[in-house]
Amino acid sequence: MMIVVSLGSGPWDQLFGGGNSPAIAVAAVAALFSGLLALLAIPRTRTQKPRSRV
Repeated sequence: MMIVVSLGSGPWDQLFGGGNSPAIAVAAVAALFSGLLALLAIPRTRTQKPRSRV
């Protein structure tokens, strides 16, 4: 995802009148999406509690 942001930042900057704001905004959205995807898609590992014998 970050490759798309890196390669597209130049044309986006020119399209919106220069500056780094468009690329920073797209990078922030990409980071948010990646973080949410990581939280939701990566399975959680659970440790098993030892059972006590009575």
